[in-house]
Amino acid sequence: MKTVKDIKYTDFKLFESKSLKLPLADLCKKMIKEGSYTFNSPRSVYQIGSFSSNTQIKTSEYFTADICLEINESFFNERDYLNYKYFLKRSLYLGHTYIHLMNSKRYSKLKYHFQSDFSSVFKPILCMIFEDVGLEIRLHFVPDSSTFKLSRFNPGQCNVRRDFYTKNINPNIKIEDENGYNSEEIYDPTPRYNFEVLSDLTAIRNNEIIREKFSSSKSLLAAVKLIKLWLLKRELNQGSGCFDNFTLNMFIVYLLSNRQINPLMSPYQIFRLVLINLSEANWDKKGISMKDFIKNDTDSLNENKNLVTIDHFHQYYPVVFLDSTGFMNITSKISLQTFKKLKFDAKVSLSLLNDESVDNFDKIFIEMHQFWLECDALISIKPSSDQFYFDIIKKTKNIQRLIKLIENYNNSYCVSLEAILDVISKALNDRTNLIYAKLVEQLRWNLDSSPSESIPSITIGLLFNGTFDNVLIKGPSSTSQEAVEFRKFWGPKSELRRFQDTSICEAVYFEAKDLASKRLVYSEIVKHILDYHLSIGADNLKFCDRQMNSLLSIPNGIIENYGTGEEKLADAVNAFEEFSRIMKNLKDLPLLINNIHGVTSVFRLTDTFAPLPACFNYDDKSEKNMRYKIDHKYMPKYPLGQVVVPYVKPLDVLIKLESSGKWPDDVECIKRLKTAFYLKIVQVLREDHGLVAYTHVEYLDVLYKGFVFRLFVYTMNELLSMKTSINEIGVKVTNNSKESLAYEKTFLHSGQLTSVVYGLQQKFNCFSGVCRLAKRWLSSHFLIEYFEEEAIDLICASIFINSYEPPRSLINGFIKFLNLMANFDWKNQILLVNFNNELKKQKILDIQLKFQENRSQLQPIFIVTPYESRDKGSIWTIEKPNIQQLCRTVIIAKQSFNKIKNCVLNFETIESFKNIFRPNLDIYDVVINLNTAFCVKAFQQVDICKGTFLPHYRAFETTDNDKTLPVVGFDPVEFYVKELREAFDEIALFFYDVYGSTRVYVLWKPDALKPKELKINNAKYRLIDINTNQLVLNLEAIIEDFKIIGNELVESVTVKNESSIFK
Repeated sequence: MKTVKDIKYTDFKLFESKSLKLPLADLCKKMIKEGSYTFNSPRSVYQIGSFSSNTQIKTSEYFTADICLEINESFFNERDYLNYKYFLKRSLYLGHTYIHLMNSKRYSKLKYHFQSDFSSVFKPILCMIFEDVGLEIRLHFVPDSSTFKLSRFNPGQCNVRRDFYTKNINPNIKIEDENGYNSEEIYDPTPRYNFEVLSDLTAIRNNEIIREKFSSSKSLLAAVKLIKLWLLKRELNQGSGCFDNFTLNMFIVYLLSNRQINPLMSPYQIFRLVLINLSEANWDKKGISMKDFIKNDTDSLNENKNLVTIDHFHQYYPVVFLDSTGFMNITSKISLQTFKKLKFDAKVSLSLLNDESVDNFDKIFIEMHQFWLECDALISIKPSSDQFYFDIIKKTKNIQRLIKLIENYNNSYCVSLEAILDVISKALNDRTNLIYAKLVEQLRWNLDSSPSESIPSITIGLLFNGTFDNVLIKGPSSTSQEAVEFRKFWGPKSELRRFQDTSICEAVYFEAKDLASKRLVYSEIVKHILDYHLSIGADNLKFCDRQMNSLLSIPNGIIENYGTGEEKLADAVNAFEEFSRIMKNLKDLPLLINNIHGVTSVFRLTDTFAPLPACFNYDDKSEKNMRYKIDHKYMPKYPLGQVVVPYVKPLDVLIKLESSGKWPDDVECIKRLKTAFYLKIVQVLREDHGLVAYTHVEYLDVLYKGFVFRLFVYTMNELLSMKTSINEIGVKVTNNSKESLAYEKTFLHSGQLTSVVYGLQQKFNCFSGVCRLAKRWLSSHFLIEYFEEEAIDLICASIFINSYEPPRSLINGFIKFLNLMANFDWKNQILLVNFNNELKKQKILDIQLKFQENRSQLQPIFIVTPYESRDKGSIWTIEKPNIQQLCRTVIIAKQSFNKIKNCVLNFETIESFKNIFRPNLDIYDVVINLNTAFCVKAFQQVDICKGTFLPHYRAFETTDNDKTLPVVGFDPVEFYVKELREAFDEIALFFYDVYGSTRVYVLWKPDALKPKELKINNAKYRLIDINTNQLVLNLEAIIEDFKIIGNELVESVTVKNESSIFK
């Protein structure tokens, strides 16, 4: 570069001629109005960063290489370290470097832009892109290491004066203490500013140390790449205040120097040891230093006497890791929350490495652990004005916050974020495992413009623990000194309460009427605490947590206090527990009842909509029509007069009798005996307990506290008889049939599954909601009939069992369900659901080996639990889904996952989230529109339309003395679709949402649309085409049949794209 002498500080014409808007140009014009400087070529040029140490991984469109230009000491004056003057001159040097490059034929046609950390916009780098080779070179500008004394930048030193800030940067800010006192002679520490200068002064020497240590081992370089990839997948090395590559490299150098790793280790060993050290790091309380392990030339500069202790650094930085000079804190920009996130992710990855029974490679190195995907809840704080963050800082009435504006070059976002995280962390400390803010991305801007002045929103993620839904915060004793601080923090919400242990303490109570409200208590805490301390109103806050609740709710007025249905599910289970005690104590039965347990999803608390008691808010005449007469002389017709029959769901219950050798071997004989047994049970229930009960051939129904329990007797003798047959030569053989498999599911496996899944809900109170949302989503896309309900529960259970930190919110659990369905390798991996860790490592490995050997013969979804036929996978996925059904589910899951990602990141409304549950209806050929007044579940649909039948239930009361059984399990839509499938299964597929669909969608089978030869075997559903003398689908007659079968239930039939069907 050519030397340019006597350039006036006020002369920017040269830059303007090249359309270069120099960073800090306005500040330069204010500060330096006279004098000149000389531009010289760099003292030296170094290659630094990952490219120089051969640890580069591609993270963007281009490979990046970092070049460091060392500016001569003569370019700076002795006191240029003060008041941003160093950065002004650095900016001038950057400008002249760009002018030199533009005057070169080789570099003048390249693309250039500025780049900087969001918190250090005053220190940009110059980036040049070589598109032909896919390379981006980033030019860093640093002073000669001897330009300034390092001790001048100890964290307690003041290098930016108050008067400079208020005169040149922000005249609108007054820095006064609580008493209104302000002195320009007070020298405030500027640790962040000091770090920015120190990082330039030590850049070359630190990179030389890295290059020297990394050059000795290829396995070390491979390990560094692995760790960088690990950080990248967790978004830990991207954004302002991240654990960047330089920090990582210095930490590995520290471990090498400390002999905790050595270059002879394998990449895996090094990677593992680095994770162990990160997970155990205590840098927020007891920092570390490289000074004791690496000799540095600062010793010869007589600067050791000016070194300060690590404890001194802790006064100014939340996290401390000192470089080899002992003056620079490498982690100056890393917040305490980001550091905790780093430790947390290291612990999670270590647990995955330690679990050798499952291949977790993808989870560690392939899958993206994005910010929004990992959080149980998200909080967005959106600024309402340009002064929003400044107002927050002023509201704190903390002069130290105002002083931080000085060293952050007026960056109110960074200072206010720190204040916000402080109060939220204090308020939610006992409810969360992790609180951290999404890091702001690095800024990029064109050379002819200024960096973006748009004010970013603050996004905070929360990872809850098991106590996050507590409504009461118990404080210190009212007579203690801590009580004053407690009242000061919580303000008017704090009140005295007497507790059961007779203590009188300060306490804060947040009202919550149901479980759904309890899960949102944290948001009420956040609203209160941000408003009370920082004047951040509810209008500036958005929460991503409750958007799924409405999908588990029903319209108001159907029954009181339904909420999201969790309490109503519990009511059904509690009623069953009382009923089961009655059944176990029945007298005068031929065989005693050994056990009784529920087998439907209600008893696992995973039914999408809770069963409502058969108690109706109608007049006596109407309600009478909704019930069978006790003698059952007639069956009701539908609809019944002026009132539609509300849906009453039967709850299937399994009865196991004591063993007996008197059961016959014939299946039909066993069934007759079971019917006789039902009759005896009914007699005893009526005579001894006054219960309403009715016997059917295959089961009996009992009305108890408004719920209808449908009882089935199962015996091992019947199962063995179903499996036994006599072959052609008269020998008894044992074979599985479809009927015996279904019987075995219920008799042997359903009870145990219900028990363990119910236990999982007691451990994680959002498990039930996640399962219910999953079923709701599958049904809304017409996929639920591809799966057994038990299989869906197991898939959801795997999310909680296989996670280091299981989801604690409905929305996070549902997102992880979609992610699992969309991205799990169903073809090559087993889905392990290891309840209580009952399956040991060796057994799991054996199952995996057999799975790989016999994969082509096994079901598409291979679930392994401790309680079933492990070598053949779960009994709940043997029959369905098939390959085609699974592929369709995966495709729709990927689409839904992308939709919900946009909804979460943009904090969309409930209506936007509902789009995830709205299927694509364009693919169907025929739509059968049903009369909504006759659709008894229509109130459950995602979008309720006008004219929908809304039943009116009420809670069971002890005064209820009904002696009739309600109409049970009568869903006209379900029966109608069943008839359609029986009649037209050969030519069409029928789809509907089992939760409230008011339409049935028809898709013609491709083979049905093809013309057939004129033969009697092909005549079904067809008529003769006189033009071709072939049989074609008789569409008009089929549509008419749809209407005839449905009768009053069918309102209209719409044929879509009729002309294109027969092309």
